[in-house]
Amino acid sequence: MKRVIRWILVALAVLLATTVAAGVWLWNDPARAYALAMSAGHANAGVSERFVEIDGHAWRVLERDTAEGAAPHRTALVLHGLGTSGEAMMGAAVVLAKSHRVVIPDLPGFGEHAMHGDMPHDARFYVEQIERFRAHESLGQVDVVGTSMGGAFAAAYAATYPASVRKVVLLSPAGVTAPVQNAFMKRVAAGEIPLDIKDEASFEEVMRLNFPTPPEMPAPIRQAFIERALARRAALMRIIEDVRPLLMNGIEPMLKDMHAPTLVLYGSLDQLTDPSMLEVWRAGLPDFHGEVLDGAGHVLLYDKPKEVASRMRKFLE
Repeated sequence: MKRVIRWILVALAVLLATTVAAGVWLWNDPARAYALAMSAGHANAGVSERFVEIDGHAWRVLERDTAEGAAPHRTALVLHGLGTSGEAMMGAAVVLAKSHRVVIPDLPGFGEHAMHGDMPHDARFYVEQIERFRAHESLGQVDVVGTSMGGAFAAAYAATYPASVRKVVLLSPAGVTAPVQNAFMKRVAAGEIPLDIKDEASFEEVMRLNFPTPPEMPAPIRQAFIERALARRAALMRIIEDVRPLLMNGIEPMLKDMHAPTLVLYGSLDQLTDPSMLEVWRAGLPDFHGEVLDGAGHVLLYDKPKEVASRMRKFLE
């Protein structure tokens, strides 16, 4: 018995030493820590990662098939927001797992998807690229889901390619003029770019703007986010200028052409896209459904996951 206890203690000591060593190693290697965190997120959301080449460009795609035992009768094409990647929308895969095959591409210039050369990355470009992706992947008619910038893209796509879209879900979408101009919008109108991450302080500011209560983030992961933002900063600044007309109010002339039933959700505490924008969508959409979720900020899938899941599932059934 003493020998067994001794071996158990030795094993525990080795495990502890290994864990500490691994922790120290990851703490000093933010890129590796970030990669492991993303892999853990993929596993938790049940998504797989793949790459596909379309017109000479590599698209990274996160995907989750319909839950085991459920009939895969619909497909959701999910579009992320500005400065993020497919990982930001993995919550949609969890929400729709029982009813949809969920496909989340990194859009050109974001995540693991490189810029498409020197061509303008404007609204027309993104709408055409989304349709090329849908057709290449033989997705058929889709339910398109978009958040923030991705919401504006989803709306423009539904207006441009109505035959490709069954229903639309817009979470905190940009693209229409807010009746109430919040502080963020006034800063943008004054020429600022408040979402420009260039150091630790600006990263904190971006987190504060997105979340009423920012999530806890280990130092290595935070550092990796900042380093990735800095590496992509020039591309992001260029994309912001190219899509600015769409994000400001470019969807308004298209509203009449969005014939697919559309669910629009905002958070009452949103500091980026103001909740007053809901009334513009209500007045302009032929088939509008929507509400403001009390106590939520810009990232609805994080702040109010149960409420968003309930609304999405009911609307898309």
